Amino acid sequence: MKRQLIFFFIGFFCLSSCGLFKKTTTKSYEASRSQIMFTSNRDANYEVYIMNDDSTGVKNLTNNPATDYGQNWSPDGKYILFYSSRTENEEIWRMNSDGTNLINLTNAPSNERGASYSPSGRSIVFTSNRDNKTSDLYLMNADGSNIKRLTFDKGYCESPTWTLEGKQIVFTFFVEDDVNNKKASGELFIINANGSNRKRLTHKEGYDSGAAISPNGKNIAFYGKSESGNTDLFIMNIDGTGIVNITNDKLEDYSPAWSQDGKWLAYTSGNSANYDVWKINIDTKQKMRLTNQVKRDETPYYKPVKK
Repeated sequence: MKRQLIFFFIGFFCLSSCGLFKKTTTKSYEASRSQIMFTSNRDANYEVYIMNDDSTGVKNLTNNPATDYGQNWSPDGKYILFYSSRTENEEIWRMNSDGTNLINLTNAPSNERGASYSPSGRSIVFTSNRDNKTSDLYLMNADGSNIKRLTFDKGYCESPTWTLEGKQIVFTFFVEDDVNNKKASGELFIINANGSNRKRLTHKEGYDSGAAISPNGKNIAFYGKSESGNTDLFIMNIDGTGIVNITNDKLEDYSPAWSQDGKWLAYTSGNSANYDVWKINIDTKQKMRLTNQVKRDETPYYKPVKK
């Protein structure tokens, strides 16, 4: 009997090692091993942080008593753009991805926000009130030189981002109500990189903003008002057609950011009591909470992956 048991275990071991009996495991999600930059006031004021997209490795990059708010990555992932009030007004700054070598790119008495690198990394679009009481779009070289104004409006521009080929910019602009001639809310527009040929992409009720271009350049993720009155994430085609609600959430969802493989959207979700960084699988709609703080964790951006 003992001999039979010995032969049984030997046989089982051989079958297992040969791969005939395969061990199967199931995971609720598949981590993309990417890093996410986000902004948090967990240390009493807004700072720029970085973490892995499985919630590990959280690190404060700015550590300054002023407001520091993360804006975007350079295409090669070497630099991070953020705006800061450390000069008493809001300026666009650049730092290395590890938080070193901080450089003020704008150096103006006005307020600058909404900075985004072009796909080539040679230009930066941003918003400023330097020539207007409201914010317009401006373009500058990556070193802060050669600033050009792109929009000349009485309305308010925010959240500019580049299309994949770098020839156009998608942004939010306050529009007038077509029916009552009253100031309505934000809508998404697209313009050429020289400021010409502006086209309206959304005609939804409520505020639409936070545009993010998919890695294949075919879609735009953004946040806006749902039919139930909640703030949700939406995805549409690059021309504004085919809008689909992705989150359908009772919480407030905003600031979407695509993972480099196009399978996930990182985003902010919460209510007046607390906001955290989450991510959602675009196909399965499975949601994962990445931060769990009593204060605000928001506005995530996936780090670009070198190809």
